[in-house]
Amino acid sequence: LRAAGVDSSGSERSETWIAGGASLDAQLSALEERRRATAEQYEGFVTQAGLYRGLSDEEVLIYRVARIFNESEFTIPAGYVEEVKRYIRYWQSTNRFENAVRLAETNGYTPVIVETFERYGLPPEFFYLGLQESNFNECAVGPSTRYGYAKGMWQFIPETGRRYGLQTGPLVSDGTHVCDPGDDRHDYVRAADASAHYILDIYTRLTEASGLLAMASYNWGEGNIIPRLPRLRGVTAEQQEDPFAGIPQNPQQRSYWRFLNEYGDRMPVETKKYVFYIVSAAVIGQNPRLFGFNFDNPLEPYMARSAVEGGS
Repeated sequence: LRAAGVDSSGSERSETWIAGGASLDAQLSALEERRRATAEQYEGFVTQAGLYRGLSDEEVLIYRVARIFNESEFTIPAGYVEEVKRYIRYWQSTNRFENAVRLAETNGYTPVIVETFERYGLPPEFFYLGLQESNFNECAVGPSTRYGYAKGMWQFIPETGRRYGLQTGPLVSDGTHVCDPGDDRHDYVRAADASAHYILDIYTRLTEASGLLAMASYNWGEGNIIPRLPRLRGVTAEQQEDPFAGIPQNPQQRSYWRFLNEYGDRMPVETKKYVFYIVSAAVIGQNPRLFGFNFDNPLEPYMARSAVEGGS
């Protein structure tokens, strides 16, 4: 992806291009068209199969959040629901979820994040990735790595931040938790845009389908996931130039679970936990009162659609 905005040389770019040569507008239009068609088809599958009969309210939300992130409810492996429940109990046992969500609302982050992800055609529930990364702390600084310090709410390392239009500041090599006014990674508006842009890039290249794989890639690095996808998808070398090549229409054939079956033994435990933390937070966020929190869905007031197809 060649991001819109200002590149590392400081020159403006007037047009954005996605892998395969499609303009951003065309890519988003195609994404939305496929999303709507898939949602309609998928709702029919779920209704006909009676998938939710006999499930608790909590379990229904777990399944629906899987669908929000474009995972197949029909292929969720044994133990997934119970594992999500286990992570929900973690959020219930601490003040972290409530404190972070209230911080985002108080500081005006929530409407910006929701609008930004919706503008890029992505589920606004990626909001909870920001919770897991930093608890919505604009001044967050990660540990020292060979790639430099990850900074800001969305924890961009310097190189990835610059790739998505975020200029680093004079404190780029400072590991203290201090906001650098010259570093765009600490600017919640710019950083939210860069994060959505980055996730869109991953989401598109991850067969335009798997939200959970996009989360895993954000944590583990797209270089550890994307090169393995052609084999998983059965795509030829020639087809790899087309970002839509080999994308199965049936959501059961393009899930996070398939990737785990093939490569799960190589995925770090930290990354698997990372995905569960985000998914379980998104489940709670659908109806916080069901889980003992004294507030409603924090995203709903700012969503362009009152609910994502298949959501609550």
